[in-house]
Amino acid sequence: MLSIIFREYFFLRQRIPIFLYVFYIHFRDLDNPLIDRIIITLLTFMGLISAYTFSAFILKIPFSDMIPFTWTYYGLIHWCIFFFFFFHIANRKGMNSLKSFTLATLATVGGGWLYEVPFFYPESMFISRLSIFYINTQIVCLLCLLYEFMKMKFRPNKIILTMLMIFLAFSSFLFFRKVDPISENIINSFLINNIWFYRTPASLLLISLLSGVKNQNEMMKNV
Repeated sequence: MLSIIFREYFFLRQRIPIFLYVFYIHFRDLDNPLIDRIIITLLTFMGLISAYTFSAFILKIPFSDMIPFTWTYYGLIHWCIFFFFFFHIANRKGMNSLKSFTLATLATVGGGWLYEVPFFYPESMFISRLSIFYINTQIVCLLCLLYEFMKMKFRPNKIILTMLMIFLAFSSFLFFRKVDPISENIINSFLINNIWFYRTPASLLLISLLSGVKNQNEMMKNV
């Protein structure tokens, strides 16, 4: 099963988030215990994959021997941790399981594009033949995420602005390193020795956006 999932990763990434978002739009106002059980099952499954991946990483088993997909332990583990953090914080903000799960999915898929585009920007990063919309679904995910935040009366704050400045500064270094060989060597050396940091600025920016929305339970009381 894992072989099928990861072999078709790029195809599924361009479709599953949109299907999930449509499902969320249709059932967001429905208080159905079955949906909560489905979310719990999916979270459990993802937790097992995370534990499986982290164990293999600790044991120094080659990634390709564990998962038939061209990627790295760093990327998979990072985005798994990010997903659970985002889901937990969204849930603490009074969002139900379906909404928290949907927003976490949009943020995770979109985050994979956001951190990468400053230094990797081929046409496929913007246009994809696998996408339902022809536009890369990762971009659509970010737009849907921002749309949902705006519906929750999103307001920027110091935390968000700080994370945005850090992200822009780091992205600028990644973008301009190709122009200056000295900067490129310094930055590449830093990233090689601190590879876990690579995706961190984009991740912190996305998570910080949750601080710009009010607790949904408090909003309901004021309605």
